[in-house]
Amino acid sequence: MTTEGAIILIWSATLLLALLATVMAVVMIVRIVQAARETDRLLKGALPAAGGIATNTAAIRELDAVVAAAGPLLEGSATIRRAANDIHGKVGRVGRLLSGRGAS
Repeated sequence: MTTEGAIILIWSATLLLALLATVMAVVMIVRIVQAARETDRLLKGALPAAGGIATNTAAIRELDAVVAAAGPLLEGSATIRRAANDIHGKVGRVGRLLSGRGAS
């Protein structure tokens, strides 16, 4: 093999390696672009859901006020229940007295 033939062989091999590297780079770039498009598509689909979640969970901030108001409401409910039981007992005694059964 002559020097010129060796140079052409080395040059051809290098050119083929460069072509192979270029094809691999193009394939990787295409895959990256496809992945970016898929990510964009999924994000566009998730955006309305994220807005809905934010809207639906906005009331969570108000739970502290609800918890603070629940204590007095529970106390008031217990007071009303005791008063209703007292009224019920007194009405029952009045009914027994009026019916002649006594106030036992």
